[in-house]
Amino acid sequence: LAVTAPFVAWDTKKTGRQFPYFDTAPFMDGREVRDSSVWSEDLYFRTQSRHTGTRGVTESVTSAFLLSQTRLGQLGILTGVRGERTADESYGWVRARVASPAAQQAADPVGAANRDYANNARRLEGRYADVFPSAHLTYAITRQLKARASWSTSFGRPVFTNLLPNETFNEAQQTLTINNAGLKPQYAKNWDLGLEYYFEPVGQLSAGWFQKTISDYIVSGINVGTVGTGTDNGFNGEYPGFTLLTTANAGTAYVQGWELSYQQQFTFLPGALRGLGVSANFTTLSTHGDFGGTTRLSTNQVAGFIPRSTNFSLTYKYRAFSTNVLVNRTGRYLQTASTSAGRVIYRAERTTVNLGLAWQARPAVTLSCNVTNLFNEPQKTYRYVEDQMERMLISGTTLTFGISGRF
Repeated sequence: LAVTAPFVAWDTKKTGRQFPYFDTAPFMDGREVRDSSVWSEDLYFRTQSRHTGTRGVTESVTSAFLLSQTRLGQLGILTGVRGERTADESYGWVRARVASPAAQQAADPVGAANRDYANNARRLEGRYADVFPSAHLTYAITRQLKARASWSTSFGRPVFTNLLPNETFNEAQQTLTINNAGLKPQYAKNWDLGLEYYFEPVGQLSAGWFQKTISDYIVSGINVGTVGTGTDNGFNGEYPGFTLLTTANAGTAYVQGWELSYQQQFTFLPGALRGLGVSANFTTLSTHGDFGGTTRLSTNQVAGFIPRSTNFSLTYKYRAFSTNVLVNRTGRYLQTASTSAGRVIYRAERTTVNLGLAWQARPAVTLSCNVTNLFNEPQKTYRYVEDQMERMLISGTTLTFGISGRF
């Protein structure tokens, strides 16, 4: 193919390698193919996609809560309980155990795809209900110093992709892996203790400790039995005797950490400096637990767990103009765990800066501009050691302009 313009790949800039590339523009006339003899549609894939792309999940949540609040001298008490009932229903199509051979797909692509998918509709259902009590205490030690303590329960629902019908089989190992619409949320019991110090004119300094116990941790690859025989085995009679694997609630994890926070408005400064404000917080976490496995894992062995994070914000307001700068730093953390060192992937530490500008053109109209990732900070991942870069994702800088009004 003829190259109509110079092209330099990012990989070439970083490594010096030169991979071949192909320009598809000569084959196309807008969205139409110029020569159908060299570009034909895959009708089997098109028909297959009509089945696999037709799926859905419905989640219905019914909830109610009770709340009580009282004060006994310097002690404030807030208690409550929330009850929820969740029902999940999903549907979709999966492929038959034995797919049409390649020759049949070529000779009759539409018919072959229909034979492979049309008779394999699946419907899944799941339900769960629970109550979530909580209690929060505050105590005014002095006019400026307050202590807080709370105990609460919470949960995190499974993502919808875990609820949709899906079947993956392994003939050699005689296993069938399916999704579980009856998957329950991950439950957490939380303890929080903190001290807050307020100072004039507008400022706060706080320190807090927290602990979270997560039960019913969501784990994949759990053996839930053997596929039965007969046409009513749930899989149109297929996979008899296969070991059935699915995602289930099985593990336990413990998270604890500290958080330090500071914020202040500098209204005591003279003139235009009165509009300055600053806030910052630092969080450090540690964890341990089985996470549904057979061994105990700790902080640096848990994928997706971020041990250190810091935020800093500077705000300023003068007459109709206001601005804010937000700096976020995320420490290095494990992204993908593996028993092989060459497959262990870490996400490198990253610092991003966001900028916001606003102008109140009229009392009821405000113009704004927000800049995300001001310095185009990339996201880097590496394998085991930092010299072995796995990926560099350059997401770019985003500018968002807006106008808001009150009428």
